[in-house]
Amino acid sequence: MFNYFLKRVTKTTFRILFLMFLFFAMLILLFYLKYENRNTFENPNFVYDYVLENKSSIYFNETNKKYLADKSIWSIRLDDNGNVIESFNKPSEVKEKFDIKDVVRFTRYYLEDYPVFTYVLEDGILIFAYPKGSLDKLPFNYYNFDSVLFDLKVFLLFIILFLVSIYVFYRIDIKSIYKKLFPIQKAIDNLYEDDYEVLDESGELRELSKTINYANKKYSDLKLSQIKWIRGVSHDLRTPLSKITWNLNNLKENYDVNLINKTNEEVIKVSNIIEDLNLTMYLESVNKNKFTKENPIKILRKLIVEKINDNPNRDIDFKFNYEDINIYMDEHLFYRMIENVLSNSIKYTCGKISVILNASEDMFRIYIKDEGEGIDEEIIEKLQNSDISEVRTHGFGLFISKQICEIHNGNFKILNTNNGLNVIFEFKLQDVEKKLWS
Repeated sequence: MFNYFLKRVTKTTFRILFLMFLFFAMLILLFYLKYENRNTFENPNFVYDYVLENKSSIYFNETNKKYLADKSIWSIRLDDNGNVIESFNKPSEVKEKFDIKDVVRFTRYYLEDYPVFTYVLEDGILIFAYPKGSLDKLPFNYYNFDSVLFDLKVFLLFIILFLVSIYVFYRIDIKSIYKKLFPIQKAIDNLYEDDYEVLDESGELRELSKTINYANKKYSDLKLSQIKWIRGVSHDLRTPLSKITWNLNNLKENYDVNLINKTNEEVIKVSNIIEDLNLTMYLESVNKNKFTKENPIKILRKLIVEKINDNPNRDIDFKFNYEDINIYMDEHLFYRMIENVLSNSIKYTCGKISVILNASEDMFRIYIKDEGEGIDEEIIEKLQNSDISEVRTHGFGLFISKQICEIHNGNFKILNTNNGLNVIFEFKLQDVEKKLWS
């Protein structure tokens, strides 16, 4: 678990560094593209050299006009008094005469929002103007190298401090994770031990702590339940075995048919208990992938016919409102699930027994109702909580039925009514084919 969280923190750190690198790369790319965009316009110094080389008696002859037009540049030439004495494509908003203030202003900034560049001639000033928004002019024409060097040092210091901060936060997070996870790691190691220490269920990992505490409590309850369960099984086995021993001793002296029959009954009891124990252990390792799609009505019919034949004097009623309901099941286990409850009703009651299958669009239920005295509420509570500490023939069969129901993703309910006992098996109709019975 520690390694997992360490890896997650490390990955997060590297992701932050990668994003930083990507950000700076994109920033550099942006500046480069902007620089390349500015290079679409000719360098003013190159323009000046070309115009000066190709001038004649005038600066703006046909050769230079064609060159300036190709470069989208307009130009004017001023004399020493600031008068425009020569121009090419001068916009109408540009004045014909400039004073010294105007010259100083547009030399540093812009001329009517046009970026302009000035060159001193022997008889005046030559000005080249580029399209609006094409070039940017800095409001200063100098820089301090020491200041630039200082800025660079501050920037590098900022980067170093940033990386150090990431490392410090990384170490703090690692220490915090160790501090929070160490008790959890220890609790997991001692989860099934007697010296398990209950975790504090607060803080950021409270849900995980609650889950681990719950798992330990569940295990402890199960362990306690198993101890009681073993004692109950031992008691259930000890009684018939004692009777068998006593009967065998009596048989040595007198041959008695009734005694032999009673002995057989006790042997059957022991056999049933051992069979139930084996089935309980088997249910812990059932492979649901081997379930097949079967019709529960077919199984119910078969079971009820068998019980009616074995108990012709009992009133057993079977009702259902759907003809075809197919679910994934283990046919033998499903049969045993219903048979346990139905056998208990036949054995411990004498009234009418009803088996009802009721299906809807998303759920079907099997009700097994009998007319008797019901069972103790304590046993019902233990069955609902999967507590098998009180193992008796009656309760143990119901517990096995509950296990089988849950293996089939069903829900088991049991309750006493005014007329007897009502056992309900509920199953959701997912991936189930059903056909309304007419």
